[in-house]
Amino acid sequence: MIGTQHQSMTQKDTFSRLRARLVQHQILLRYGLIGGAAALIDVGLFVALFTFGGTTELVAHSLSVSAAVLFSFTLNARHNFKTTDHTALRFVSFVIVCLIGFLVGYGIIMLVSAGMADPIRGGNIGKLVSLPVVFILQYVLNSRITFRSGQAS
Repeated sequence: MIGTQHQSMTQKDTFSRLRARLVQHQILLRYGLIGGAAALIDVGLFVALFTFGGTTELVAHSLSVSAAVLFSFTLNARHNFKTTDHTALRFVSFVIVCLIGFLVGYGIIMLVSAGMADPIRGGNIGKLVSLPVVFILQYVLNSRITFRSGQAS
């Protein structure tokens, strides 16, 4: 009986610590969910335009990232960081951060693509490789600059 009570208390402690961590990192988790949905939009459009639409990597990347940026800004501003002030300035800052991510992503796509015999496969793999790098970069910049509470960027 005592062992069962100790095990139950340990499980409660573990659950409490996990719950506290989730609450502590809820903005990052929501950013990840919104980013995941934006990434699906981004990758889906990229593959459709590049693989099936016959566009270049640059055109496909430009259009897919633009659609994902609009989606991501709207959801992050309203539902994640809950910012309603200085929307135009925040959007400009968000776009600049996304432009930095765009350039880093495009560089990764071209680097991976250059190392592969099949340019279509290389472009698609490069796109997937770029996603976590760009996610981390943009989260750090957006959370510390774009959506900083109480101030516009």
